[in-house]
Amino acid sequence: MKKTLFVYLIVWSINVSAQEMTCEEKANKFLIEKIKGFQSNDLIPYYSKKEGKWGYFHRETKRKITEPVMKDAFFFHPYINLYYSLETDGKENGCNGKILGSKENYRVENLESSGYQIFESSGSWDKETKKSYKSMIKDDLSGFEVDAGGNLTYFNSKYYNNSKDEPNILDVITLKNKYYAIVANRSADNSSSTYSVIDQNGKPFSNFENLPKYPHRKQIYSSDEDVWFLMETGKDQYVFKSLLKGEYIEETFVSSSNWENDAQSIGYAIMDCEGKKSGVFDLVTMKWKIKPAVKNDFLYLNYSSLEPLLYNYNKGENSYNPAIEVPVDMINKNREITNIYIQTSKDTFYDLDLKLYKLGK
Repeated sequence: MKKTLFVYLIVWSINVSAQEMTCEEKANKFLIEKIKGFQSNDLIPYYSKKEGKWGYFHRETKRKITEPVMKDAFFFHPYINLYYSLETDGKENGCNGKILGSKENYRVENLESSGYQIFESSGSWDKETKKSYKSMIKDDLSGFEVDAGGNLTYFNSKYYNNSKDEPNILDVITLKNKYYAIVANRSADNSSSTYSVIDQNGKPFSNFENLPKYPHRKQIYSSDEDVWFLMETGKDQYVFKSLLKGEYIEETFVSSSNWENDAQSIGYAIMDCEGKKSGVFDLVTMKWKIKPAVKNDFLYLNYSSLEPLLYNYNKGENSYNPAIEVPVDMINKNREITNIYIQTSKDTFYDLDLKLYKLGK
């Protein structure tokens, strides 16, 4: 009887000790000590249905490196941000913070345990910082003007919403040193709107006038000779159409939720096509990298890298800034330093050559 009690106490003590591990201790024991002999861009997540969590396997050998310990799939590019995914008590407390990649020897930053948090904003700052746009009205203009940085400076009063004290110019677009804008044509009571694309003199483009749905502009790259929009033509039906030449992409797309996610970094997008399932679309060339096919089971794009990717952010003086033109050589550089993966519904991964990556047996 005493022997049985002694064993029970030891087991209980081990469990309590494991629950009381700090985030840094847990990250070191279950992640860093396992992966420190590998380059972080060679780590690919795998999912365990039994555990309901993710671990890492090696890109080349397909060998398991860690046990499944995270609630989410993370790729190092060049760090991971755990955001509570590595739990400390199996319930509501998780580890929040960064683990840097192999070039930084998997150093941790600001890793600490905390419960999940929801932040609420009072909105009081908005009243203090909100500026009036009425001073930007200039009726000797037929359209709008921008400054040297491409920021909206003046516009005709027909583009001013008096009740909201804001311009009806929603997006200023620059291409080859010429400016265009998406404008809202609001009803008198602001209850409904149509949308048009105008040139700088206020002239609307015939195929982009009084659109019932907002035309979503594609990221503009330095090689572009036209402005492309993904436009809704029916319920969950979209087409790519260009502004100046009126060109179309042949396929009708049936999903638009993730297509802009990687436009600023690698310029690829998974697009779902009517009747053909998914493909990978090159937003720089406006051509298919992987043509859509019924057999394709593509959900998300992921990538890993040893160094940070390049970005081309351009923050102006106000929220009505021109489209940021992204250099194509920057996109090409990012593509060179990344391993790009397509995630499937079965939680396996393909590269852009459709080579399958999954945990080996």
